[in-house]
Amino acid sequence: MTVFETLTERFADSGFGCFYRQYQVLILCTVLALFLGSSWLGNVMLIESASEYYNQIYDTVFLVLRYASYAAMALCILCALGLRQYRLWPFVIYLAVTGLVFFFSRSTEFMILMLAVGSMAVLPRKTLFRVVLIIQTATLTMIPLFAALGLFPNVIMDTERIRYSLGFTWVTSAPVLFVFASMLFLHLERKRLNGWIFVFLLQLATALFILTDTKMAFFTTIFVLVITLTWWQKPSWLDWLENRWVKLVVLWLPVILTIVAMLLAGLYQGAGFMGKLNDILSGRLANAAEAWQKYGLSFFGQSIVWAGQGITYKPGMQYLYVDCSYLNILLNYGLIFLLLVFSWCRQVVLDLYRRHDMLYLAFFVVILLFSFVEVRLINPLYNPFILAGGSYIKLTERRKEMLPNDIHS
Repeated sequence: MTVFETLTERFADSGFGCFYRQYQVLILCTVLALFLGSSWLGNVMLIESASEYYNQIYDTVFLVLRYASYAAMALCILCALGLRQYRLWPFVIYLAVTGLVFFFSRSTEFMILMLAVGSMAVLPRKTLFRVVLIIQTATLTMIPLFAALGLFPNVIMDTERIRYSLGFTWVTSAPVLFVFASMLFLHLERKRLNGWIFVFLLQLATALFILTDTKMAFFTTIFVLVITLTWWQKPSWLDWLENRWVKLVVLWLPVILTIVAMLLAGLYQGAGFMGKLNDILSGRLANAAEAWQKYGLSFFGQSIVWAGQGITYKPGMQYLYVDCSYLNILLNYGLIFLLLVFSWCRQVVLDLYRRHDMLYLAFFVVILLFSFVEVRLINPLYNPFILAGGSYIKLTERRKEMLPNDIHS
């Protein structure tokens, strides 16, 4: 018997090991809620140290809570390891990629992401999705409400377009979060849909658009509602996604979008068609081209400090940030991690095809397309699929789950 086997056997038989195994799902749900809740409440104007709204006590409290959630996720990984719930080679790859990318990129955001992916790999997806939806709904309710009541600053972040922050640190946070929360809600509550739900979601999307002037998020939400409404009236409408050629395109869509992003960044010229396309994309193309030229390709990522993010940014100041998720991942975290992301996307698509869950497959395609212009694909605060990434890449032995039409998870 090896040292590892001896240690894991002792842990599994210990009082703490038995307690953790018995209450693992509840513990993981609590840790996930703490992580998401403290992260969102730490994503408001009061934590911006360079602004006039900074509140040191508030910032310290939620900083401590966030770090407590990180420590708890790390402990959950150790406990799952002690219970031998991880599969050997997927876990070795997970550790190797995490260590190498963090060493080269020095990104705390990356390490937090991998802690979340590793710790939540054991949690059943349906349970995970419901916890995420509860926290996202609470976030979209509480933070704008507190901003309306004057408890959180509601800052006009662009005087030319009158874009309100709604209490968040960035003007797009609320509308983009609403895109993901809407898809998750429509997925989980599909059996209880009615016309009033569509009207309510449309009204919320319109209100967010009026207050934040975030066109891409608004149009994406409308697209999601149209897809769902059509499916609600005639579920077989989405069966075209099962066409052999369509399935092939969907499986390779992240790779296709990455290649397109690289070509646009590498071949960008400020005039003509490229210039017009850059204007349509609100300058995203020019920023991507500049970042691609400045940082280029790496295998395991690199340390990048982006310029112009946050409330302190004013028109005319230096700004450099890549909003395309695929290019951002490639620049920040390198080719090896991007390949792991491709593998995760492929497993999500295959799982949804296996479950014959065409509605959520359509939503995932929307997420992939939306991520071409928004850097949220691997952000665990927005995308529930990435939080469940560990289960999709077979990091752990999955708990037996029901299949599609019963659970849709």
